[in-house]
Amino acid sequence: MVRALCHPNPLRIRFVDFELDEANARLSCNGEAVALAPTPFNLLCALAREPGSLLSKDALLDAVWGHRFVSESVLKTAISDLRTTLGDSPRAPRFIETVSRRGYRFIATPSLTPLTPTSLAITPQAVTQAPLFIGRGASLSRLQRAWVQAQGGQRSMFWLAGAPGIGKTLLIEHFMAGLDGATCARGHCVEPLGTGEPYLPVLEAIAGLCRVDPALPALLRSVAPTWLFQLPWLSSAQEREALRHELAGVGPERMLREMGELLERYTEQRPLLLVTEDLHWGDRATLQLIDYVARRRGRMRLMWVASFRVAEVVALDHPLSSLRHELRLQRLCEEVVLDPFSETEIADYVATRSVSLAHDEGFVRALHDHTDGVPLFVSSLLNEVMDRADDDATVEARLANLTVPENLASIIDHVIARLGREERDLLSAAAICSGAFRVETLSLVLERDLASLAYACEELVRGQVWLTRSRTVDGAEVSAQAYSFRHALLRQVLYERTPLSLRIHLHRQIGDALERERSFGVPVAASDLAMHFERASRPVIALSDFGLVATISAHGDRMPTLC
Repeated sequence: MVRALCHPNPLRIRFVDFELDEANARLSCNGEAVALAPTPFNLLCALAREPGSLLSKDALLDAVWGHRFVSESVLKTAISDLRTTLGDSPRAPRFIETVSRRGYRFIATPSLTPLTPTSLAITPQAVTQAPLFIGRGASLSRLQRAWVQAQGGQRSMFWLAGAPGIGKTLLIEHFMAGLDGATCARGHCVEPLGTGEPYLPVLEAIAGLCRVDPALPALLRSVAPTWLFQLPWLSSAQEREALRHELAGVGPERMLREMGELLERYTEQRPLLLVTEDLHWGDRATLQLIDYVARRRGRMRLMWVASFRVAEVVALDHPLSSLRHELRLQRLCEEVVLDPFSETEIADYVATRSVSLAHDEGFVRALHDHTDGVPLFVSSLLNEVMDRADDDATVEARLANLTVPENLASIIDHVIARLGREERDLLSAAAICSGAFRVETLSLVLERDLASLAYACEELVRGQVWLTRSRTVDGAEVSAQAYSFRHALLRQVLYERTPLSLRIHLHRQIGDALERERSFGVPVAASDLAMHFERASRPVIALSDFGLVATISAHGDRMPTLC
């Protein structure tokens, strides 16, 4: 969770054509509001507060992300987004200088600006139209309608689902930034390494709310003492001892009723937005509380937004899966599943960085193919391409030759780590293939039953992370049992993570399987056979297949690529 920076002396400075007003969450350029998401805005404030000073990566992570366990890659992404907004270049910086392997420095010369009445008239809506917020207008509108209903006393339980990197957190932050003066509480589930703390994200949200609302601890003491007991820093030692005696013998079920009563009482005075992120890591107690609140009768001006990854809920048979189904069936919740960017939306995003690239249909299509339109992946790869602007190669060639950026590789590695042994073996073999692959081929390579392998592939398709069905290859119709990776980055990381000795073995096995299938009339590209045998250290066979490729090319024939 990224926290808002609360500083006793909020910044109000001018640098070059920009003006930064921390108290009003406003960045402007020549008097016009500049769209900037909360995270890079907080990062800019942290850097500008100490102009000319080197701030280490750890110091920035602590200041902006609040001592949470996050990798340096999120800092790199936020710096990149900030530079894009400021029109800054890492090679010739005017505002933010990179100090290799150490951190960053704000190098512009700031000047203090007087507080003027016009700055106070800026509303949070001015920062909600960020360029990164492309293609999410319909989802934002549904969130806003649900908030209006909650304000009127009709509680709203709202699921926000999607793959890692699809933009769930960004959408939530933009939605929250547009709620003028609303009371918001936010908690975050963490991946359990053992027995997790019950109600962790709710306790985190309530604790944060207590920091900004001094009247809430008294209400907790009155109607939800079991919850107050879980937040010991809100009570004195004497009060805690009294609570201990009062609550002796009380079961955990009471916490459900107390929270329901607390939310009803609290929202009598004001509507409340409660946000729980990464609910796929949520504990059973939190899920039970969501179920209870959704079904509780009575007026409650509450909107509870919970985000989760669909694939992890489906693949791991998570209890959230049945809860999600039941609440949707009884119309007690609303759900938005965020889709990847289309090619048009990718072009719109690229246009915020380079208009000429946005009009290059080949580049946009290649970027979509590499990323499946996942916004985080699109952003990271585009940053890498733009950072190599001095390369003589074409942008398409730069994209094809890029190594997977560290932040994306770490995300994919995390998803790989959650695979079962059989799934990992299946996908590792599939990654050795080029383009689409047939289940029949993998059945020969892995020596596994065809039906069970086909079922496993369908499960991976339903998980919406790894595979998609492939009906055509180079325009040729193929069987329904042909699949491909959702995007090239998944295949690339899996390929690179497969040990070299195993890669050589799999190339040999796949080459043999394809040769056998071709003998039975299955269309197999000679170039694929040549590639597999070359990488399997069988150059003689590879050369013969390369010769066949040359013969086919001379006659102008094309064969579909199918593994």
